Amino acid sequence: MPLSTVIREKRKELGLTQEQIAERLGVSTPAVSKWESGVTYPDITLLSALARLLKADPNTLLCFQEEPSEQEISGFCREIAQILKEKGYSEGLEESCRFMKQKIREYPRCSSMIHTFALTLDGTLVMSTLTPAEKRPYEELALSWYHQVLESSDESLRIRSVFMLASKYIQQGEYEKAQKMIDLMPEHNLPDKRLMQADLCLQKKENLAEAETLIQRKLLHTAMDLNGILFRLTKACITAGEMEKASRIAELAGRAADVLGLGEYFTCIAPLEIALAKQDVKESIRLIRALLNTCTHLWEPGSCPLYDRIISASGLQPSSTILPPLLASLERSPEFEFLRTEEEFQALLKHLQAKKPDT
Repeated sequence: MPLSTVIREKRKELGLTQEQIAERLGVSTPAVSKWESGVTYPDITLLSALARLLKADPNTLLCFQEEPSEQEISGFCREIAQILKEKGYSEGLEESCRFMKQKIREYPRCSSMIHTFALTLDGTLVMSTLTPAEKRPYEELALSWYHQVLESSDESLRIRSVFMLASKYIQQGEYEKAQKMIDLMPEHNLPDKRLMQADLCLQKKENLAEAETLIQRKLLHTAMDLNGILFRLTKACITAGEMEKASRIAELAGRAADVLGLGEYFTCIAPLEIALAKQDVKESIRLIRALLNTCTHLWEPGSCPLYDRIISASGLQPSSTILPPLLASLERSPEFEFLRTEEEFQALLKHLQAKKPDT
């Protein structure tokens, strides 16, 4: 709320007239009227006395605790994106974090903004080429922001933050913490608002394009979930030593991704897990080449009839930003260790290093 509205509403809550405010502050009644209409503002020397009179702290009076709008949060994200574009995902990380910390200090109760910043920081870390040790302080910062959102009155944000915290703790081997987060999750999924809205449009035979878009977005979300489930099932079977079963599931995962129009990346990730587990050099390199091909030929949902109303590939990054973290993983990750003595793999790394953009 603007200052004028705060003054007017606080005055009315206390049952005071404009004349009484004017008398106690030693100003004219028209001056108070102008404050409440937004024509002028109180002199700075009067703010403390005005706050005491209205039984409000100065921060509330000056709207410092006002939450930013969705448009403002989007604007903050654009500023962060500009920093990362100019300085790169690794070099721009510290400046981006300073910017986000400042905004959180300004709006400490804006859970939607804090959750958005935590996701943004997570995404930036994925795209950066920092070592695990270098990433750790930033990962802890993101965790602290997710925990902050757990105090939110917005149930949807709380659940999403719980999910992210559980995932992070599992990755870090903090299993007791992960279990605590899992225990906070609801037992059943809530009905999907998008499908309900689509049903309404179809029943009324109105806004059919909107209905189709809503359904396609739900389908894309479900297809991504299914791919993730099959990938996890593949890894579960590998871990249990059931390689034949894992291979069959990985093949089905690739076929399902193809049928659902998810693109080459999603058709390859489960089969690559099998090749790496078997330390199959030839197949691993073939699949890695296929994955890297997605760096220059990104999948667009709109190219598939299942998703042709979804305009942009939300969450997918330009090839110039995908390549550095992929290259870093190939160079450092233990799962690729058996390939690093292979001439073909070394030649592939050199080729990728030559294509890596300067950031």
